[in-house]
Amino acid sequence: MPPIPSETSPGERWIDIQDDYLTIEAVEELLGPIPDDLWVVTACVDRVVDDIHVQRCILQTGLARTEKVVQLAHEAFQMREDDVGVGEGQPSEDTLAGPELDDDARELLVLRRMLLRRSDNLQTYEEMASKSNWALGAEDGQDDSPVSQELDDLDPWAEDDEKTTPIPPSALPSSPPPISLSSFLLLSVTDVALLLASSLHIAALAVLFARRTNDLLPRRVEILDAIPLHAQSTDQLNELLPSFDYNSAQEKLPSRIPWREVPDWTEASGLALVDAAEATFNSSTSGPSSLPSKSTIKPLSAEELSSWYVDRAKRIDSELGLVDVALALVQHGASQGIPGLDELGEELSLLSQLVYDAGSPSTNTPWNLARWRSMDPDAVVLAYLSSSTPSSVAGDIRRLVLPYLYVLEAVKERAGAPDPNLPKRYLFKYVLSAPLSMAAAVFEASKPTLPASQRLIPKDDDMARLALACLYGSDALREWATMSQIFECLPAWQSASDEAAEEQGGAADATLRTLATFVAPSATRPKVSSQDLLSYFEPLTQQALSRMLDVLDVHLASGEILSRWDVPAPLRWFLQSANDEAQQRAWATRMARRNVASGDVEENDEEWVQLMKDMTRLVGGGKGALKGAFGLLSKDEVKKIFFQGLLSLGKFKLARRLLNPKHGQRPLTPNIIEEICLAMSRELYDNAGSGNLHVGDMKLAYDCLAVIAPPTPATLSEREFIEATSKICSYGVHSRPGVPLAPIEIRLVKDRLSLISRVLSSNENVYKHSEVVLDLVHKLGFRNDLAAEVKTLAMLADAATQAEDFVRAAEMSERMVKDVQSLRRKALSTSPTEGSQPLIAQDEAIEVCWHTCFQLGRQPEFPDAKRKLGLLAHALQLCPPENVLDVLAVWRRVEGEAMDSMTGLPPGGHGRNTRTGDRNKRNIHFVVSASLQAAAGQLPSLSTRLMNMNSATGAHLGPISSDAAAAMASKTLNRMAGVAANLPNNLPFSLRGRLGVDETASNGRNSPSGRSQSSDVSNQAKAVFARGVGWLIGADDE
Repeated sequence: MPPIPSETSPGERWIDIQDDYLTIEAVEELLGPIPDDLWVVTACVDRVVDDIHVQRCILQTGLARTEKVVQLAHEAFQMREDDVGVGEGQPSEDTLAGPELDDDARELLVLRRMLLRRSDNLQTYEEMASKSNWALGAEDGQDDSPVSQELDDLDPWAEDDEKTTPIPPSALPSSPPPISLSSFLLLSVTDVALLLASSLHIAALAVLFARRTNDLLPRRVEILDAIPLHAQSTDQLNELLPSFDYNSAQEKLPSRIPWREVPDWTEASGLALVDAAEATFNSSTSGPSSLPSKSTIKPLSAEELSSWYVDRAKRIDSELGLVDVALALVQHGASQGIPGLDELGEELSLLSQLVYDAGSPSTNTPWNLARWRSMDPDAVVLAYLSSSTPSSVAGDIRRLVLPYLYVLEAVKERAGAPDPNLPKRYLFKYVLSAPLSMAAAVFEASKPTLPASQRLIPKDDDMARLALACLYGSDALREWATMSQIFECLPAWQSASDEAAEEQGGAADATLRTLATFVAPSATRPKVSSQDLLSYFEPLTQQALSRMLDVLDVHLASGEILSRWDVPAPLRWFLQSANDEAQQRAWATRMARRNVASGDVEENDEEWVQLMKDMTRLVGGGKGALKGAFGLLSKDEVKKIFFQGLLSLGKFKLARRLLNPKHGQRPLTPNIIEEICLAMSRELYDNAGSGNLHVGDMKLAYDCLAVIAPPTPATLSEREFIEATSKICSYGVHSRPGVPLAPIEIRLVKDRLSLISRVLSSNENVYKHSEVVLDLVHKLGFRNDLAAEVKTLAMLADAATQAEDFVRAAEMSERMVKDVQSLRRKALSTSPTEGSQPLIAQDEAIEVCWHTCFQLGRQPEFPDAKRKLGLLAHALQLCPPENVLDVLAVWRRVEGEAMDSMTGLPPGGHGRNTRTGDRNKRNIHFVVSASLQAAAGQLPSLSTRLMNMNSATGAHLGPISSDAAAAMASKTLNRMAGVAANLPNNLPFSLRGRLGVDETASNGRNSPSGRSQSSDVSNQAKAVFARGVGWLIGADDE
C-alpha cells in the first residue's frame, strides 16, 4: 500500500485512498481520530470494498460509532414509555418525537439499520462462498486483526472451533465467485438471486433463499424460471422447486432462517419515525432500501403448480431435447403430489425409451414431445432403425419394422381403406434413403437363392427396380465395392431371342436417353431423388430390366476405373454424359491431369502408362448404351488429352519417351505433337505468376517445348519469346506502381516494342547494352525485322540522349542510318505482289530515323560539331520536303557555333582576318564538306531529293538531266541560302525555340554591330554551303 500522506486531515485521506489499498490498519488509523460520529458512520455506509475482512472492519467501526445514539434513543424510549404508558416492545409513532433526539441522531439510527443489514448480507456471502466452494483469495482466508477477531466473537452462528482454529491452506475454495462482495452488498437481493440462478450456483441460491426468504418469495417463480433448463436434477435444486401441501391443496412456502434470533432495537417495525427517516434518506441518496419486504406472499394453487411443471418440462423438451431432464422434473413434481403430471410422465417415458434405449437418428431436428406426437410411419421406421448396423439391420427390420408396418396395414383395412402395398412402399422408401452399406445388407437378405419366406423383398422385378433407383440416385464416389456387392445380389434372367432382345434393348436405350435428360441438374432441381428415379423403371418389363442391368455393369466398371485414378464420378453421371461429348471430354481432361495415383514422392512412369491404357479402354465398349465412359471420343483425341495432362504436370521426360518411341509407331502425328506442346507451353506461360524461366510454371512452359524432337521453327520462336519474357521481368518492369508485370500481360501487349521502351524507362543504364536490347527485340518476334531494329535503335539513342551520353547516342543514330539504307534497298527489291506492308515499314523507319538524327544534331550540349553536322545531313536527306527548312535552320546554327568555336570568337562575333582565322574557315569548309560527303555516300543525292520534291509538287516535267539538275540545284540553293540567312526572323510562331535557335543571338543581330557580324557570317555560310551542295550534285566532277 502506498504511504498515506500526513499533511492532510484523516477525513481527506479517507476520501482519497483507493479501495484496493484499504486495509484494516488504514481503517482504524483514518476513522479512529475523527470525532464526528455521523461523518464516520456515513463514511462506513458509503464505502464498500471487495475484501471481506476490510469490509467487516468498516461495518464494525460504523456500528461502534452508533452505540451511543442507540443507548440515548433507548433511554428516551424508556422515558416515553413511562410517560405515555406504552407496553414494552411496542413503541408508538411518536415515541422518538421528543426533543431528546435531533436530526443527526435519527439519521444515525437509520444508518445503523443499514449497517446491520449489510452485516447480515456479509455473513450470507461468506456462507454462500463456503457452500459453493468459491475462491475468495488467500488474503481473504484469514485475518487476525483485533476488529476482525471481535466481529468473529460477536458472531452467534460461529462455532467455537471456527473462532480459534485457522482454515488450512488445503481447504481454500477453488472456483471464482460469480459476483464480487461489493456488488453483492449494493445490488438488490432479487438481482443477486437471478444472477445466481442463471449461472447455476444452486447451493449459493439455496443459502440466499434461506436467509432472505421474505424478500425473495414474491418473485420466486421468476427466479426459478431463471435457472437454465439444462440443470440436472439434484437434491439442492429439488429443495428450491415448489412443493405441495395436501392439507391446504396449495403451495407449501418455505420459512426464513434469520441471522439474529432477537432483532436489533432499531429494526423494530414499530419505530415509525426511523422508518420515515430511512425513506427520506433513501430518496435523497437513491440507495437501496434496508427495510424488509412487506409484500403479501400468496401461495400458488394446485393448477398453477401443475402448469409451472408442465410448461418447464415442455420447454426443456422443445428447446433442448433433454428428455431425461424433463422426465426427472416431472417425476419430482409427481412425487410431491402435484396433480396432472401422470400423462405427461408416460409420454416422456416412452420418448425416453426411443431416444436412449433404441437410439435416435442423428439428425439436425431434436427429438421432443411435439415430434413424437406428429411422427408418421416413415419417421417411426427411421427411429426404429436409427441404431442399426449393416449386420443387424435385416434382423431389426424383421423384428421391429415389418410388424409395425403390418399393424398399419391392418389399421387401414379396419378404416375401410385397404392398402396392400403399404409395407413394400415404406420399406422401399427406407432402402432408397439409407446408406449403401445398409441397402446392401437388405439386398443380401433378399437374394433370389433364399427361400421366399426369408426374403425381405420377395419379387425379383421389384428387387431390380429398387437396385437401379438406389444406385443411380446415390452420391457415393468411393463405395464401388458396395455397389458391386448390390449388383451381385440381383437376379440374372435368361436371354431372350435376338429380335426380342433388340426390341427390349431399344426400349431400354430410349428410357436411358429420357433419364439422362431427367437427371441433369437445373436451377429449379439441382439433384433428382432416388424415389423419382424409381418411377422411371416401373414400366420396364423383365427383358428391359435385364438390358438395364447390363448397362449398369458397364457403368460400374467405368466408375471403378475413374475412382482408381482419383477422379470418381457418381453413377448417374454416366447417364448424364452418355450423349454429351463435352462432359466426356471434360472428365477425360480431369483424369489426365490428376496427381500420381499412388501418392509416392518418386515418379512412377508405369502408372502413367497404365493411365493411358485405361483411358483408351474407356473409349471402347459395345454398341448404343453399352459404350464406355468416353464412348463419344476417338482414341486419338483421348491420347491427345492424356499427353496434355502429362505435359501440364511437368512429366516431360516421360512424354518425350512415349511420343518418340525407339521402336514402333508414334502414338500421334508430328503436327499434333507440335500443337500439343505449343498449347500446353502457352497455357503454363499464361498461368505463371513470375517471369523467371528457371522456376515455377515459366520453367515448365520453357521445358515443355523441348519435348519435340527435333525442334520446329514454331517451338524455337516460342522458346525465344519465353527467354525475352524472363529478361524483361528481370529488369523490374511494373504494370502499375508496386505490381510487377505478369507474363500474361506481356503476351497480350499489342505493340511488343513498347515493352522495350518500358525496359529502358525502368533502368537508366540499359541503353549501354545495345546488343542485349537488340537481342531482346529479336526474341520478341522481330528477328530479321529492320524496321523494328530502327525503332529500337531510336529508343536507345533517345535514352542515351536523356542520359547525356551523346557519343553513344550518335553511334546508335549512325547505325540506324545504315539500317535505313539497307531497308531502302530491300524495299526497292520488293515485288509488288508482296503488298504495301514493306513500304509502310520503310516509311515508319525513315520517319523515326530522321527525327532521331535531327533531335540529336540540334542538342546544344553535344560538343562534337562534326557528328552533329553529319546527323543533320542525314536528317536533311531523310526528312520530308516540308521539313527541309527546319533542318536547314538548325544546320545554320550548328555551323555558326562550330565556326565560332574554331575561330575562338564568341557566337556571332568577328575577329581580325588573321591566318588562324583563315585556317579555321578552311577547317569548317572541310567539316561541312565531309558531312555532306558522308550523307551523300549513304543516302540518295540531292538531285534525287530535288526530283522527289518536284514529283511531290505535282509538276510533270519528265526526266531531269544532270545539267538541268545542277541549274535547278543552283537556283534552289540561292533561294534557300537567302531564306536561311534570314531564317531566324522568318520562322513561324515558336519554331525557332523548337529548333534550338538562340534567342540571344537573334537579339544581337538587331544591334548595328550585330547586323554587320551576321551579314559576314551569312555570306561565309552561304559560300561554304554552296560549295558543299555543289559537290553533292556533281558540280565539281569537272
